[in-house]
Amino acid sequence: MKREPSISEQQAREIVERMGRRESRSEKSMDDFYRNIGLDPERLSQPGRTVTKKAETTTVDEPSGETPEDMAVPQKRVSSKQRRLSLDEYRTAYLQVPKIADRKPVFVSGEVRDSLDRVVRYFGSRGMSASGMVENIVRLHLETYREDIEQWRKL
Repeated sequence: MKREPSISEQQAREIVERMGRRESRSEKSMDDFYRNIGLDPERLSQPGRTVTKKAETTTVDEPSGETPEDMAVPQKRVSSKQRRLSLDEYRTAYLQVPKIADRKPVFVSGEVRDSLDRVVRYFGSRGMSASGMVENIVRLHLETYREDIEQWRKL
């Protein structure tokens, strides 16, 4: 029997923070992120598909002698009240039951669907579904990037 990983409130908060950031992510950090939410990064890649890695170039915005490891921020203690507030923010943003008038199919991998079902089952209210969560995520994404998308369209 396959054991399903559970997602803690801290991990849910990290998911919300990472989804809200507008920064590029390295392959290593994304692999760590997938592992933290219970996904296997190796299984996410499609079999038979080759991935070519581009040469990495390092750009430094601020001149400093510190390495990225030196600049790491130490873990801060998070109170249970703050965790509850971040979970409430997550529920407000992603786990509200949406009203979808004209439904259309959208396909995701089985693994992603299982993860969405698990999050909705643990944190969602009655009537919430994985499809509703996808609707909320996409709406928030489109709202966040609306101006950028419009500018890119004009290029």
